[in-house]
Amino acid sequence: MTGAPTGRRRRARPPQLERSDIIDTALVLVDADGLDALTMRALATRLGVYPTALYWHVGSKAQLLAAVSALVLERIELPPDHDTTWDRWLVDVAHLCRNAMHRHPNLAPVIGSQLVVSTTALPFVERILRVLEQLGLDSEDLLHVYNTVIGCVLGWITLELSRPPEDEEDGWQDGYADELQAVHGTAYPMLTRHHKLMANNAFLTRWQSGEERPMDASFAAAIEVLVAGVRARYLS
Repeated sequence: MTGAPTGRRRRARPPQLERSDIIDTALVLVDADGLDALTMRALATRLGVYPTALYWHVGSKAQLLAAVSALVLERIELPPDHDTTWDRWLVDVAHLCRNAMHRHPNLAPVIGSQLVVSTTALPFVERILRVLEQLGLDSEDLLHVYNTVIGCVLGWITLELSRPPEDEEDGWQDGYADELQAVHGTAYPMLTRHHKLMANNAFLTRWQSGEERPMDASFAAAIEVLVAGVRARYLS
């Protein structure tokens, strides 16, 4: 004879959480819906847990965003640096970073600032320092070249993937293009002369994000100029 039902339902156990699962899911959420969609409540709902569980595993939202940003760098498979030249290695790494950011353009506005909240990007830092030290750079020279490389690569990509404010009215791109076309030749002789070259192709005179209109050739040129500058300034 079975016992009488108690009227109570056994509660389902919450899913076991791993820090890596939280960060992976957060990246998927940002990719799909943007940075504004990444809240602890929305992420907890997607994972089927309470928000407090997330704080225990990943800390604050700022720390979570830092971990998500670092994950993008962690997934970059840096090439070996022992069987290539330093300049070829830096060029390859720069393009790998840009490719990674183009896969996750919603993170572009914050990746540089968020990486300072976490130490998870340190392996990336370590590799770059090792390559630069092999050039014979030390002390402040090492620091300056390192900052130049990181600032150029991450800063350039961030600017390329920047987007116009979301509250801009529809059709503003056409309006901006018309205004650029109509600039006075006396006031802006260089811009007038090079309008066809600059329009929607250059920083400050474009109306599409690099997500829609990638600036591949300009990025390649920027990195080659960076490498040439390091070679001329420190190795000649």
